[in-house]
Amino acid sequence: MAVAGRAAVCEETTGQVKDDYFKSDVVGKRQHYFVYLPPCYDTGDTRYPVVYLLHGIPMDEKHWLDEGLVKAADKLFGSGELPPFIIVMPHGDYSIYTDTSGGKGSFEDIFIDELLPFIDSRYRTLADPDHRAIGGISRGGVWALEIAFTHPDLFAAVGGHSPALAVNRASSNYDPLDLAKSAPIDKLRIFLDAGDVDWTRAGTMDLSKALNDRHIPHTFTTGHGDHDYPYWASQVEAYLRFYGAAWKSEKVIAQLLAEQPK
Repeated sequence: MAVAGRAAVCEETTGQVKDDYFKSDVVGKRQHYFVYLPPCYDTGDTRYPVVYLLHGIPMDEKHWLDEGLVKAADKLFGSGELPPFIIVMPHGDYSIYTDTSGGKGSFEDIFIDELLPFIDSRYRTLADPDHRAIGGISRGGVWALEIAFTHPDLFAAVGGHSPALAVNRASSNYDPLDLAKSAPIDKLRIFLDAGDVDWTRAGTMDLSKALNDRHIPHTFTTGHGDHDYPYWASQVEAYLRFYGAAWKSEKVIAQLLAEQPK
């Protein structure tokens, strides 16, 4: 079983956050990102699943860190509740991140052709679709859905957290609301959520309805809150549990196989 389990020799309960840059020919300059490396990353040769988390606007790549991601990840990985995985939080260059919607020259182009291969070469990732997920908040949620819906062969799961679909000005071939009606996304695990007084809730419900109309399984939850930091901070653990759910199942199966008599 390929997915990383919690090594018996690992006594660490906290991960580490590093920051670095990757080259972007689309932007014409280096792009910054933060990466959370799980406990014991530096002490072995284990390869890990990877989750890409995209920020909202006007926030930047610190958005997820400000929402308490490190504390949540340390708790879930350190306790063994979830198998460890790498978390990448890239910068969205402002004009491209806000003013493009997909295709050549867009943030999708940067993500698929530049960031993703760089991360797989730079870190010990399990570089296959079954061990890769993407999610985002607000504008980042729209990007995560657009990227996963147009490249479902590259991801196992996608999360749209308060996705700003109502103000998305994409053409139909890049709009998640339209892609949901025809894209081959029936094998993706999909998680949607918004606060009960969040202006993005209506658009998120519309997306859920489009998925329901095609009988595509997905999770849609409504929490208590608005389109703000406190709501997302209250949900971070739930988000990580969603992304890690399949890998947790793999870990259990691997342990059962290891315990069988030889």
